[in-house]
Amino acid sequence: MKRVIRVRTIRLIVLPLILLFVLAAGRRRETQTGEIRIRRLFLEVLDGDTVRYRGTPMRFLGVDTPELKNPAHGFYKDQPYGREAANFTRMEIKKAKVVTCRTDGRDVYDRLLVHLFVDGYPLSLLIVEAGMGYETVSAFGDGGFPEISERILEASRSAGCLPFENPYLWRRKNRLGPQ
Repeated sequence: MKRVIRVRTIRLIVLPLILLFVLAAGRRRETQTGEIRIRRLFLEVLDGDTVRYRGTPMRFLGVDTPELKNPAHGFYKDQPYGREAANFTRMEIKKAKVVTCRTDGRDVYDRLLVHLFVDGYPLSLLIVEAGMGYETVSAFGDGGFPEISERILEASRSAGCLPFENPYLWRRKNRLGPQ
């Protein structure tokens, strides 16, 4: 009789603890390289270089893509190629089997600064290779990722002249309201 009570007690205590551990582990899993695995279901593309994950805005390191209309930030029209850059990012994330990220703090807008990886490949690098964004490594440094940054710089040199204005310059000319 005591043995039956012990088994039931163990089941009542241990099984919920195991379930709790499994559920918690599914929310944020780190890979062996220190990357955090991201569930695509909770990832929303805001523009070509910014996503939101579970309510947290994440800005890609190393790249600047054309802007989309965003009245809250003073942009009342899309920059040319803004939709194309956002769609490129959306499609690369959609076709990836695994999406992970590594972080490097926050920017002045309180966005998490990240390198997002699609099937192990840096998305910022894909964007620059595709001619969908300007590199920002030369202006802001490597963000603690020197190998990726060097690859982004090389891709930028290979990409040549892009068909749209540097987003930094476009923002300065087209932002309306308080700066």
